[in-house]
Amino acid sequence: MKTRLWIALSACCLLLPDSSFAAAKVGQSCALTGPTALLGKEMAKGARLYFEKRAAGEIELITKDDGYEPDLCRQNTAAFIRDGALALFGYLGTPTAKAAVPMANENKTVFFGAGTGADFLSDPAANPYSFALRASYGAEIENMMRRLHEDLGIKKISLFVQRDSFGLVGVVGAVKALDKIKGMEIVPPVPPIPSEEAGVDEWNAFWSSVPNYKRNTVSVGGAVRQVRGNAAEAVILVGTARPCALAINQWHKMGYKAPMINISFVGSKALAERLTESGNVYVSQVVPDPWDSSLPIVKQYQQDMGEAAADYDFGGFEAYLAASVLHQAVKNVQGEVSSDAVKTALEGMSNYDAGGIAVSFGPEDRRGMDKVYLTKVEKDGGTAKFVYVDKLIKAEKK
Repeated sequence: MKTRLWIALSACCLLLPDSSFAAAKVGQSCALTGPTALLGKEMAKGARLYFEKRAAGEIELITKDDGYEPDLCRQNTAAFIRDGALALFGYLGTPTAKAAVPMANENKTVFFGAGTGADFLSDPAANPYSFALRASYGAEIENMMRRLHEDLGIKKISLFVQRDSFGLVGVVGAVKALDKIKGMEIVPPVPPIPSEEAGVDEWNAFWSSVPNYKRNTVSVGGAVRQVRGNAAEAVILVGTARPCALAINQWHKMGYKAPMINISFVGSKALAERLTESGNVYVSQVVPDPWDSSLPIVKQYQQDMGEAAADYDFGGFEAYLAASVLHQAVKNVQGEVSSDAVKTALEGMSNYDAGGIAVSFGPEDRRGMDKVYLTKVEKDGGTAKFVYVDKLIKAEKK
């Protein structure tokens, strides 16, 4: 009887999964509630789509809501690290990423594929465990300004930004671009940018000169009037969908219909849904057209979505692409899979073909892609589409 019982128990043990082959946990903190939730949900959906369809049993994605608030993001990140996450992946936004990256460095955990173009993500000296897939905000803003100046002859632009580290990155990018694009100016002029150690009064004085709104609010009235009163020929918006759409709608209501270009983080679909009219409104992008199946990775994304074209989106595709690159790095690991091993594998991904999109990292190169695009928002009733454009064309007067 004892022999039979032992045999039965042994057989059951053989059927149990081997813990050594358990899927690696990847932690994602992003906004699933609050004003930025639509973009956060897009990124979470795109990441989960890839990991479940293409990396099942190898990588398990765990997503936590931070409402686009740094303190909640820190709490989520601490939990991921405590639970032994292989990587921190697909975080949403500059202020939240800025809160999490020091924790990733301290705990030697890879931080990869965040939905932000902040420069600190690609600084290997300051942040050795951080990798950025997308182009920088600086590259986006320089391209916006160059197109406005070279295509339309525009000389005066205004900024409309979120009052935090995200908006500040946009201000810095615009100021730096002026050194490369001669004959442009920002109105009102941007004062010298205070140091990080500056006091509250100094920072308040700085922000009073830059049209801005407070994060996670729609208090845009003062900034709208500030931009309109400075006779700018175009506006660059560094913010999220609700406040940016509200500002654009207010300007249009005033009869102010200059070219308005939004940075990629805005959430293209959420912005377009809220616009009362789309004339002369553009959005910068950091990924190729998610509706164009000529690229193998886009075709794969569309097949995995298995839904109507109306459900494709930029944030979801960006996260899907980032997940595919991280998965490849994990597969490239020789030996035991650890965060340090994934870091080394990412550093070795030079000129990697991610399904028709070139991605390249190195020990001193932590930004995988540099290309940026412009899309024009076109609305027909309640339906919006995004047309990729190589050159800005002066709008016809109606």
